Order: sequence, then C-alpha cells, then structure tokens
Amino acid sequence: MNNTAIIKGDLQAFYREESLMRDEEAWLRAGNSPRVPESRASHHFIDRKVTTALRLAQTPKDAKVLEIGCSFGHMTFLLTQAFKEVIAVDLSQESLDLAKKRAEYYGVRNVRFISADAEDLSPFDNNTFDAVFAFSTLRFCPNPVLALREMRRVLKPRSKMVVDFPNKYCPWFGPIKNMLRIKGHIHDNLYAPREAVDMVAEAGFVNSECRQILFTSKRTPDAWLPFFKILEKTLEATPVLKKLAAIIMVKGEKDASG
Repeated sequence: MNNTAIIKGDLQAFYREESLMRDEEAWLRAGNSPRVPESRASHHFIDRKVTTALRLAQTPKDAKVLEIGCSFGHMTFLLTQAFKEVIAVDLSQESLDLAKKRAEYYGVRNVRFISADAEDLSPFDNNTFDAVFAFSTLRFCPNPVLALREMRRVLKPRSKMVVDFPNKYCPWFGPIKNMLRIKGHIHDNLYAPREAVDMVAEAGFVNSECRQILFTSKRTPDAWLPFFKILEKTLEATPVLKKLAAIIMVKGEKDASG
C-alpha cells in the first residue's frame, strides 16, 4: 500500500470513529436545527469561515455549488441557507451517512451528500458548478494541487473556488498546543500564505485573493468568547499581527477559456 492510500485510510478510520460517536437520536435533536451542535466558540469559528468565503466568492443565491470535505455538515447546512443547490462530498461514508440523517431529520431538501475523494472528483463532469468550497480539507490531502486542479475542472468558466489552510505562523498550531498538551490532528499540514497562493496559481486559477482570519480557537470557553471577538477584530486590523491569524483563506477564479 502506498503512502497516499495509507493517509486516506487513516483519515477514513478517524472520521468513522468520530461519526459513530454521534450516531444517535439525541445528537439529531440537539440544537433543534439542522446546524451541527457545537460550542459557541466553534459556531463562531465556522461562521467566520463561511461568511468570509461567501464574500470572496460573490456567487448568486440561485447557484449550484460543491463543498469538498463536508464531514457531517458543519459548514454544509450554512451553505444550504445561502444557495439553491448544494452538493457535499467527503471521503468518509460514515460522515456522509450522519449528515444525511441530519438533513432528513430537519427537512433540508436542497443538499445531496455523495462519496468522493478531493483528489478525484470523477463523479462530476467538467464545468458543472457555479462555485466550489473546501474548508479544512486540503490540509489533509497528500496532493493538494491535484485536488485544486479537480476543483478547477468541475467549475464553470469565470466561477470561483474558495479554500482554506491552517497558517504555519500561527502560534496556536505549535507552542500553544504543545503547552496545553493538545494532540495534533493526524496527517495535518500547515502552510504559509505564499505557499497557499502559489498552489492555487499552480492549479491554474487566476485572480487569486488571500485573507487571514481568526484568533479564536474552537476550544475557547463560552464565557471568554465576547472578549476574544473584540481581541480578534483588533488583531485582524493590525497588519503585522494579522500574519499570525489561524486561517489562510484563498479565492481563485477559473478563466473564461475553461
């Protein structure tokens, strides 16, 4: 078995276990909405990602969009509120099954969950989607440029994709996690902003744009969240300190020639 297959097998096993821990009626009822139940800090983190991505993509509401690496719907159910049709894919069948159950339970009908590999989007034809989004996905791909090329292939000409990467210069991913004895995610990769932008260009996208956001961890206690929101706003507005933000978000556009 080659290294790529090992990595993908490990990720499937990890998310299989994570999904099975939530596969119960109580999890479906929790939150009383399609949104995946999480802490206030986690919802803030997700909201900031999705809101920033939507602003970068500038895609009309009647669009058909693809989300790659949907897990069990953390971002997906926000995208269903923003677009007419959402196709969400993941490598983990168990995650997809859990997301389907949540969609059915809350009657979300404008989403389909399909098994697919970010590096092989062969279930979809060329020039199919009005936008493509991938949140916390390329960081685990053995070949992220191949995944980006697949995103470009399935996009319609002049349409946009938005992806994010963890920032290697953010202290959270190194010294702070080490200090708090928080174990890193398996097969995770960190990137510098320039590396992220260069990969998007190498995959053939044009008119790229990069944003650096988020100084609030998902692990932030709820009582501290108001303070962190103020701190985050200040740090993101400070050019030097902004370079330490946790998330690099990059937009790319497919040119008119397709």
